[in-house]
Amino acid sequence: MGIKYSVQAVTQTKEGGLVLHPKYFKYLQMNCPDFAMESCKVTPRMREIVLSTWDSIANGLTPGMKAKVPAGTSPVVFFYDYFYGSLFKIAPEVKPLFRASIIIQGKALISIVQTVTNEANLENAVEKVVDLAYRHNKYKVKMGYYNVLGNVLLTAIRECTGDGVWNAEVEGAWRMVYAFMMTAMCPILYHGQAHPTDKEKEMAKTGRYMHAVTFRRPKEVQPAAASVIPQGQCPVAGMTSVIPDGHCPVPH
Repeated sequence: MGIKYSVQAVTQTKEGGLVLHPKYFKYLQMNCPDFAMESCKVTPRMREIVLSTWDSIANGLTPGMKAKVPAGTSPVVFFYDYFYGSLFKIAPEVKPLFRASIIIQGKALISIVQTVTNEANLENAVEKVVDLAYRHNKYKVKMGYYNVLGNVLLTAIRECTGDGVWNAEVEGAWRMVYAFMMTAMCPILYHGQAHPTDKEKEMAKTGRYMHAVTFRRPKEVQPAAASVIPQGQCPVAGMTSVIPDGHCPVPH
C-alpha cells in the first residue's frame, strides 16, 4: 500500500537557467562534484565562447592545434583521438561503454555539447538531453564516470586551445555548459530508468518525476500467555520483590 506523487526535479527559470531540487543536487554533488551546481545558466557570452572555441579547434586554428596536429591529419580526428586516448588512460574501465568507433563517439559528444550550448536558454532545453540520459542508463553508465569525462573534456579543450587563448572565462563557459547538461540529466540518472513509459518520458521532458511512498502495516503484537493460578493460591506469594518475607499478605 502506498501513494505516488510527482516532484519538480528540474525547474527552468524565465531567464533560461536551471534549478535542481535539493534531493537531486545532493546526489549530483556526491557523484559529480566538479560540475554540481544548484542552479546554472548558459549566457549568450558563454555560448559564443564555447561555439567559437570548438570551431577554431575543429579547423586547426588554435595555437594548441597548430603545435600538436601532424601535417595531413584532420584536426577533428586528432581531437577525438586525443580526448578518448586521455579518457581511456585515466579510466580504462569505461572503454567497454564506447562500442562504436572513436570518430562516431567523438561526433556524438561534440554534437551534444553544441546542442546544449545552442539551446540552453530555450523552453525545451531539458527535453534535449532526456533521450541521452535514458540511453546512458541503458548502457549502465555509472554516475561517477560523468565527473571523469567532464574533467577530461575540459583538459582536452584546454590543451588543444593552447596558451594565449585559454583563460578563466573560456574554462568557465565550458564548465557551465557541461554542468547545465548534468543538471538536466541528473534526475533520470538518479532513478536509473532505461525504459520509461510514454507518460514518464513526457514528464521528464518538463523536469518532473514520479515518487512513491509505501506504507507498511504495523506488526501485530500478541499478548503474552497468562498462566492460570490455582484457586485459593495467592498470585504474589513467593515474590520477595513484592513481599519481603514471601508470604501472602491476604488471609485465606
